[in-house]
Amino acid sequence: MIAFLNLLELLQETLIWECELKKVTDGYKKVIGEGAFGKVYKGTIKGAEQVAVKCSFTRSKAPCHYEFRNEIIFQFRINHANVVRLIGCCLETDVPKLVFEFVPNGSLYELLHVRRDHGLSLPTRLHIAIGSAEALFYMHSQGGHNNHVHGDFKSGNILLDNDLTPKVSDFGSSKLVSIVSGYAKWCVSGDMNYIDPMYLKTGCFTEKSDVYSFGVVLLELITRKTAKYDGSNSLTINFVKSCKEEGHGRGMYDPEMLMSDDAQAHHYMECLHRIGTLAVQCLKEDVDERPAMAQVLKQLKQVQEIACGDAS
Repeated sequence: MIAFLNLLELLQETLIWECELKKVTDGYKKVIGEGAFGKVYKGTIKGAEQVAVKCSFTRSKAPCHYEFRNEIIFQFRINHANVVRLIGCCLETDVPKLVFEFVPNGSLYELLHVRRDHGLSLPTRLHIAIGSAEALFYMHSQGGHNNHVHGDFKSGNILLDNDLTPKVSDFGSSKLVSIVSGYAKWCVSGDMNYIDPMYLKTGCFTEKSDVYSFGVVLLELITRKTAKYDGSNSLTINFVKSCKEEGHGRGMYDPEMLMSDDAQAHHYMECLHRIGTLAVQCLKEDVDERPAMAQVLKQLKQVQEIACGDAS
């Protein structure tokens, strides 16, 4: 109780009462997302600002208030253009409800796999990849061993604004759920298509586990295939197999990116080979062989220079 009173003092300007949230969301009518952690509702505050209200599923055990306080305060302090901003919270309910900025253009998953009539050039895909990598690199650089990993990085958690600038959502959600559930150990309960196989073997989730998930998203970007496609085909297994057998993943690239003049297509093919190689490195079984996000970001920016230098 004392911990929550201290939290009230620290977060006075960002606290929202439950009765206000009901008005903000018009009685929790419009669901805009649902996952392992709960439901997300669209709302409006201050007359015009649109928000996303995350309501986690109620758990039976009481949360560790100290851990929750530290995690929620950290999330309020996050300030990065590529991370969805936490702007308020409600502490009246059994499981606190979180209010985030609303990002209007849906998720990367929807853009790639649902709205397939929306053309996506290689430079645009690189813009999304680099912004997402910037977000992970920022979080991994915040200090504290493995305290600030994502835990559920996937294309569905990469939201896009009106100019397709990516904003990564759900940072810390898996950790918060573990805290409010009273788990002794932080539990990751994300999409199995993106989760690091080494985490499943060891129970140890690290920054390199996020790198693995990022590798899956990179493959989605260059192939426009889902992590599981055409039934039970595994994107990661098939792409890695193609690279081993043929030296590249050319047969799996999205051909839309190569429909240009011969000179540009040649440069784009080089870029795709580099991105594919980087993705395979991120997916290495040995976590020590995976690059850190700083290296991933550096390599993607180098590819961007090649692509955009010839994209005019």
